[in-house]
Amino acid sequence: MVIRDSLQRRFLVIGGFIILLGLIAASETLHDRTAEIIVWTEALIERAPVAGLVVFLLLAMLSAMVAFFSSAVLAPVAIYAWGEGWTLVLLWLGWLFGGIASFCVGRYFGRSVAATILGEDKISDWQEALGERTRFIHILIFQAAVPSEIPGYLLGVLRYRFRHYLAALALTELPYAVATVYLGASFLEGNSSVFLIAGVGLIIVTAAALRMHRQYFG
Repeated sequence: MVIRDSLQRRFLVIGGFIILLGLIAASETLHDRTAEIIVWTEALIERAPVAGLVVFLLLAMLSAMVAFFSSAVLAPVAIYAWGEGWTLVLLWLGWLFGGIASFCVGRYFGRSVAATILGEDKISDWQEALGERTRFIHILIFQAAVPSEIPGYLLGVLRYRFRHYLAALALTELPYAVATVYLGASFLEGNSSVFLIAGVGLIIVTAAALRMHRQYFG
């Protein structure tokens, strides 16, 4: 039940984010108001560029470590301030740093601390699902399919090889970072058709990851 709920929540988060931005982009009034907020935020970043960059990286890290926040909502602001290329790099690095931090928490602070963040039932269920299947392909599918805050803590608790975890993290987060930046750029341009295509593509990728996860883990 915990595993199924986690997978369903990933769909809900992604779908909810797409629907929300899609509705805003489709409404000229809401889009204009949001654009004003983005311009105002970019002006703050322009006054303190280093601080703005650090804050964005920290927020991206936070979104990879806890369930209640997603840095994807900040992508349009970052794109407006730094451009698509730098936003992609910053977002990807922030998620990597967050994954590394959660892995270190699980490995060096132990199961009790990780359980406080995730819940003991969630750790137990995922540990049982992984079992002895610790080949890289299984970890890659696991990382791609579940909410991003789960794998780092769990694999840290299980003392999985860090270099393999980092490789899986880097490979699986990059497509999501690319899709997030593409969605953010489409939102800024008010291009609802492109936004819809990007959103559907993101859902298809996530659905494929979930299907592969069920095939390997049941």
